[in-house]
Amino acid sequence: MAVPAQTDVTITRGDTTTLVITITTNGTTPIDITGRTYTAQVRNNTEDVSAEVAFTCTLTTPASGILTCVLSATQTATLEPGNHVWDLQENASGIISTILSGAFTVLADVTR
Repeated sequence: MAVPAQTDVTITRGDTTTLVITITTNGTTPIDITGRTYTAQVRNNTEDVSAEVAFTCTLTTPASGILTCVLSATQTATLEPGNHVWDLQENASGIISTILSGAFTVLADVTR
């Protein structure tokens, strides 16, 4: 079992959040992710039953291992400032792997 790479994210509530992720074999060599799907969610804590928000993840340049995960401004506006958790799962022909996980910090916004 592989341990997910630790990737902490900090956003400001009410802002569009875009994560551009490159999947690699060793931190430098991209993997062709054509045909794979990705799911990323934010939860208040790891034991919460329901996700607070889910990213929309799309393959940007799959041959180069690049995907983009987005939360809309409307989605992030629903998040309470403070500490949350998130992760990114890959589905490669039915094999599910959590490849990234970490803290997800939401900063309070002023302009609304």
